[in-house]
Amino acid sequence: MTIKKIKNNFVAFCRRAFYETNSKLFVIINDLLSLVIIVSILAIIFGSVSEFSHYNQFFLTIEYVAVFIFSVEYICRIIGSQKKLSYIFSFFGFIDLISILPTYLHITNLTPVKSIRALRILRFLRIMRLAKVTRFEHLEKPSRNDTAAIIRLNLQIYFVALIFIVLILGNLAYVFEHNHPNFKNIPLSMLWILESLLGGSITNTVPETYAGIIIFMIARFFSFVLLGFLIHIVGNIISHLLLGKKTNRAINSEI
Repeated sequence: MTIKKIKNNFVAFCRRAFYETNSKLFVIINDLLSLVIIVSILAIIFGSVSEFSHYNQFFLTIEYVAVFIFSVEYICRIIGSQKKLSYIFSFFGFIDLISILPTYLHITNLTPVKSIRALRILRFLRIMRLAKVTRFEHLEKPSRNDTAAIIRLNLQIYFVALIFIVLILGNLAYVFEHNHPNFKNIPLSMLWILESLLGGSITNTVPETYAGIIIFMIARFFSFVLLGFLIHIVGNIISHLLLGKKTNRAINSEI
């Protein structure tokens, strides 16, 4: 087997593993990467808690293994892409790079940029792409008579959006407000964001930096968006329970 043939086979493998959504290999790789992302995110979150400091080596091992896997994936995506520059400079190409770059900067001991290591939480954005879209195609354009499918889809969108907002904004709050006692770790910062989304004042925490204030304002904005969406979902559920199929026409007009 010539070198050129080996190269072509490897390119075809990368394309099948990362771009051909109907292939079995894509599904397997997708599931494994999703699992690695979730485990690495949990390690980042719990690694920020001082009470778990005796597990730091364990969390660090998870981080290095995850970054190695993501680095291989990043290279394979470039190799398998038909438009390599388009992938590298795309939104998800940027997210893929951000998911590994902070760890490499930490390894090289670049002190001025150590704070951006917390941005590794943006790996959660990769779930948006790695989510098995093909398994939910029937929910993207559900039957006009399948009101339950429409409600399930709306609930999925709501909870994914809620988790996304809490994770991302909570991590950003930790980055800018970590000197504040109530932001000393990511879980506490996520609790504050959840509290802001719910409009409550459980911890009576007030941000001390301008960035923290902006994050709070963004969280309150999303709280109104999510509340409106939730009211819409609950309204559809109640209408479906009370009126049944008679509400299908009203819901269909929204699709």
